[in-house]
Amino acid sequence: MKKKTLLIALIVLFAMTSVSFAQDYELVTPERIGNPDAEIVLTANIQRSDTLFAATDNRKDYIRKAAAEWAKAHPNARIDVQVAPTGQISMTMATLMTQAESGNAPDFAHIDSFWVGRFIDNGYTKSLNEYIGEDAVDDFYGFTKDVVVRDGEMHAIWGETDARFLYYRKDWIEEPPRTWDEAIDVALKMKEEKGVHGYMAWLGSWEGAVNGNVWPSFWAQGGEMFDGNGRPVIGEGKNKEALVNSLGFLKRLVDTGAAPVMVSSITGSDPLLAEIRSGNVAMVANGSWLYNQIDDIIDDADEKWDFVPLPQMKADQRANSNGGWTWAVLSNDPVKQELAADYIMRVVGSTEAMAERTKVYNYLPTRESVYVTDPYFSENERMQKLRESLEYGNARPANSLYNTVSDLTQTALGRLLTGQTDDIEAEVDKIQEEALNEWESNK
Repeated sequence: MKKKTLLIALIVLFAMTSVSFAQDYELVTPERIGNPDAEIVLTANIQRSDTLFAATDNRKDYIRKAAAEWAKAHPNARIDVQVAPTGQISMTMATLMTQAESGNAPDFAHIDSFWVGRFIDNGYTKSLNEYIGEDAVDDFYGFTKDVVVRDGEMHAIWGETDARFLYYRKDWIEEPPRTWDEAIDVALKMKEEKGVHGYMAWLGSWEGAVNGNVWPSFWAQGGEMFDGNGRPVIGEGKNKEALVNSLGFLKRLVDTGAAPVMVSSITGSDPLLAEIRSGNVAMVANGSWLYNQIDDIIDDADEKWDFVPLPQMKADQRANSNGGWTWAVLSNDPVKQELAADYIMRVVGSTEAMAERTKVYNYLPTRESVYVTDPYFSENERMQKLRESLEYGNARPANSLYNTVSDLTQTALGRLLTGQTDDIEAEVDKIQEEALNEWESNK
């Protein structure tokens, strides 16, 4: 009898546990988070990668677990998720801006870091300080606060970032280059001695070309794209000189043969990884994500590859370009503001959430304390090297004309690399003229 009673108890316990697990799963669906019958309903526009439509199982598992914790903490609330379409960032951001202007924005949203400043400056975002605390605000790296903080008030959580580096074959190159001249010399030496491409980067016509290869050196020279009034100044004075120098270096790479002409058509990682896999390149300029990709395709990657800061015009110059996404609260309802802020912190912004999420997603944390308190980051030499670069971080300006300046610079770079022109100054003058014309027409 006792055995039968014990068996029944175990069956009941198993059933209750199964129901609990099932409920956890049901609490988070691709388009809903929380109790489907909740009285309080929030809306959120979220990029696909941070929903159950994410591309990998480990990302889905993270979102399911973290979102379920929020749902359990708020049984009378739910979030209806608007999943942003893949590959349509500009369209999604423009749509969100239009919704905010008309008062129909979702309660919170996933906003690209070089768009979020426009939402803040137009008064569409809400301060998060009372929900996250002053210590949390202070913990974020300076380049993020330059974008999302106004008068001490943090208007968005910058959840992750990346950085740009020079990856090099350390088994071939004893001293990695620190300057442009050294980079060209080393690349030509590798080309002659090893019969490989000396230097490669994605320099085709796309945002990654300028964000990863032009802006870091432009900023390292003190260059600015816009003045305090938002007027384009990229082609004036010291800014013009800095841009001419930066474009000139990339042109020299191709003209001297230090980099193959094919770099002018590369707009993604696959061609670079193919050359790395085949052992046919000595140096690659790319992002912080590349090291794990190299690990995946090279058995002894740690013996062959390492990374250092991007070479600059002068050895003592340092700057980086850092991307990422932010999370902002747009609702005017105080109750929804608090619920949205709690979701953002539980899934993205707290030190614990940021540590776990950035590990799963292969991102870099944007809070300094994560690199100290979490062993994965504090005890990992590679992560500590990546951390150092964030001290020199820069974010693309939150100016509505940035896309225009970027597109014009991409076009100029393509013309210079493919031999359509050798006149760098004329190309920079054209960038300034066209950007200024658009600025004046928008006044």
